[in-house]
Amino acid sequence: MTGHPTELLHHPLSYARVEAGLGKTKFAQLIRLEGRALGYNLGTTRSTVFKWERGDHAPDDITQMVIGRVLRISDAARMSAPWPRWLLAGDNTFDLAAPWTQEATLKSLTSLAGSGPMDRRAFLGIGGMALVGIGAQWATADPAIAAAATGDRVTSATVDHMRGRVESLRSMEQVTGGGEFLESARTDLRLIMRMLENGRYTEETAKQLYVLAAEVCCLLGWMSYDASLHSAAQQHYAAALRSAKTAGDDTLGAHTMCFMATQAANHQEQLAAVGLMDTAEAVRGRVPAIMRASLAAHQTTVYNKAGDKRKAAAALNRAFDALGRVDASDTPSYLAWFGEAQLRSTEGRFLLTTGQAEKATAALERSVTEAAPRDKAVRYGTLALAYQKAGDLDGALDATHKAADLIEDGIHSRRGVERLEDVRRAFRPVKSEPKVREVSERIAALAA
Repeated sequence: MTGHPTELLHHPLSYARVEAGLGKTKFAQLIRLEGRALGYNLGTTRSTVFKWERGDHAPDDITQMVIGRVLRISDAARMSAPWPRWLLAGDNTFDLAAPWTQEATLKSLTSLAGSGPMDRRAFLGIGGMALVGIGAQWATADPAIAAAATGDRVTSATVDHMRGRVESLRSMEQVTGGGEFLESARTDLRLIMRMLENGRYTEETAKQLYVLAAEVCCLLGWMSYDASLHSAAQQHYAAALRSAKTAGDDTLGAHTMCFMATQAANHQEQLAAVGLMDTAEAVRGRVPAIMRASLAAHQTTVYNKAGDKRKAAAALNRAFDALGRVDASDTPSYLAWFGEAQLRSTEGRFLLTTGQAEKATAALERSVTEAAPRDKAVRYGTLALAYQKAGDLDGALDATHKAADLIEDGIHSRRGVERLEDVRRAFRPVKSEPKVREVSERIAALAA
């Protein structure tokens, strides 16, 4: 791909344009020329392209047809999805037709374990019913695992050592954010893949390896999401789902599905998010209490984003009920992060969106107290929004500065910065206040 390797592309059009090696000015010129050749007088300028990529408005049908010709996307592909998703028609990130077999799972994991360039897209690579379909395939597929009889022997001790590496990585990510550890996680995934592809092991060891691969892929998905690399996150979540199914691990599959649904909900794919949550609900009776609590908490977020406050409130009650039944000995290590602090954060966000700002501040304050440093940076931003809505400007400013302090001290979470950008927008009605100007300038510097 052309362009700078660290550039973050926030819209499918910017991705397709950069893939074609076109700047905004050149792209606009080609649209005018192609339009003229087809008998259309289009007034597309660099500013027009900028507004499309910012999401201010969409080009009309004729202009979309011309854009498709400039980018060499067929009319059939253009008609296969709404704007701007059809721009991804040539992107083969996801093989949705691949069977849910051990061989296909290995292929999926191998493609992600490579050391290629990091995905730069800050948008979802797949959505709508296709995203729901991934969940449906997971629900209906059968576990398919077989022992390997070639290569060096992989023992339980080897798997335990590998699990220790993954646990260490998970702990470090919670302290400073995931963006710094993406390559370390890919290294771990490559080691696991070498064992699966070249090792000699029993079916029980194979199951443990696929579980570990699923955990690493889910962690990679989360870390990519935290860094706003959303298409990369989807790739890793999809691979985690396949690997969890291969191992027959419903809890890990449901855990992954929760993350996929929340990501979709945060990108206006509400129907897909609800569909994924409905699919995950089917395993509620087969998972431990901690997973039931997490599932209900994620349902709260998804239903709330979809505008169904009644279902969201009911899910929140289920989450607190399940949390009270948790047995620590039955909690997988990848769910150790979920507890009252996380649930209070979910409660606070729900109360905030339902117009209960003062109650939201109380819940969010409790959520911050026990949070990991990475989560504190994000939650202080949400707390600032709650204080602002409750009319407590001093509280909002204090929470904002605490979030900024954490980010400046080494928390590498793009979500934390994005939350502070939401805070800066919320401060606009009082932007003339000297303290507000000061904190707004601080946020702008962090976002730069």
